[in-house]
Amino acid sequence: MSQFHKLQVLEVRRETADAVVVSFDVPHNLYDTFNYQAGQYLTLRFQLGGEAVRRSYSLCSCPHLEEPLQIGVKRVEGGLVSNHINEELKAGDWVEVMPPDGKFFAEVQAENYKTYYLFAAGSGITPILSILRTVLTTEPRSYVHMLYGNRAQDSIMFKSELDALEAAHADRLILVHSLSRPNSSWSDLWTSEADKPYRTGRIDAEAVSWFINTYPPYAQNVEYFICGPGTMIDNTRQALKAIDVPDQRIFVESFGGDPIDTSATGVANAQLTAHLNGETIETNIPEGTTVLRALIQAGKEPPYSCEGGVCSSCRCKLTEGKVHMRNNLALDDKEVEQGYILSCQSIPLTEIVKVRY
Repeated sequence: MSQFHKLQVLEVRRETADAVVVSFDVPHNLYDTFNYQAGQYLTLRFQLGGEAVRRSYSLCSCPHLEEPLQIGVKRVEGGLVSNHINEELKAGDWVEVMPPDGKFFAEVQAENYKTYYLFAAGSGITPILSILRTVLTTEPRSYVHMLYGNRAQDSIMFKSELDALEAAHADRLILVHSLSRPNSSWSDLWTSEADKPYRTGRIDAEAVSWFINTYPPYAQNVEYFICGPGTMIDNTRQALKAIDVPDQRIFVESFGGDPIDTSATGVANAQLTAHLNGETIETNIPEGTTVLRALIQAGKEPPYSCEGGVCSSCRCKLTEGKVHMRNNLALDDKEVEQGYILSCQSIPLTEIVKVRY
């Protein structure tokens, strides 16, 4: 089971009014441990309000360059950890960090000849930026077409870095910004949509279709990476399905944004049997409590990271009984059919629930 390591914060840089970039120093003895692929995330643990809390944040740095580990953290309304990082974290602090993980990554190789379509919205840029920088750095024959959605100009994360990449790789990078509520000026009254340095609107199926038709692939070996809120992901997938893009070429990382289904309260005091780390654990699940929290309350250490139904670190297999997943942004339909659940989102619907990690 992965363990936490203490890493020192090198810098906390203000990126936008509501987002920061945090850089971590990795000691030489942990270089191999913290090796990662472009698109993966880190899990951070803090002691806040007398409780240990974990959150996962995607790496925005490039694994093929000699640079610190970097994550981008956008403030979330009511977000305990994101607000702590934005308001309290500073250079010199020590943070407990789990080694990189995640299934959303690009397998970048120098000999590749590909076209990458990257779709990001808001803070979904963090893993996408890592992929973008890594492809441009490592694959000299590959091309990148990127559509990035934000509310307005001042909410664009990594704007200066993206501008620099666009200028340095003008022959291989196409970058289009899509703004749903752009800041306007008097000059905009006489500027046509075609002449504006951005596209107006959200990333929906129409925008994706327009983008691909306007900027068709160079290399015919094409992969599509999508990161953002659930609605944006659904819209992008819909557009890709409409042009018969196969599932194995679409890679998705959800950053939430969809309402969580809290309508089901579940069975009170269901009996839980969990096979975890070679141990068979038997305990009860209080009403409204998830499988994961029941195990933690029993003094056990099940794997988990975000507790938001996004990262899949808490995935286990349901071997008996039924559960209700309040949120699922990590498992595909096939995994659910095979019996896998997210224990951080699962409440019991039967008197007996058995799972295996």
